[in-house]
Amino acid sequence: MTAFAPEIATMLALKDRQLATVMTAADKLPSEKRGVFLQRVVASLSLRGTGFNDDDLDDAMRRALVGLIQNSTA
Repeated sequence: MTAFAPEIATMLALKDRQLATVMTAADKLPSEKRGVFLQRVVASLSLRGTGFNDDDLDDAMRRALVGLIQNSTA
């Protein structure tokens, strides 16, 4: 039996560097939060259409992390 993995219907074309950035950020999250993070990134970028750049990706990742990471200084 395989673990449940939500299906992401939108496909994005990322440059190798962009993909590495997303995967590095996802790897720093607990495994149970990675799917939510990736779904949020995809949803944010899909709203921008096919013309997103590195700044758009950074913004999408920053917004996707809201509520998924805890502030260690608190």
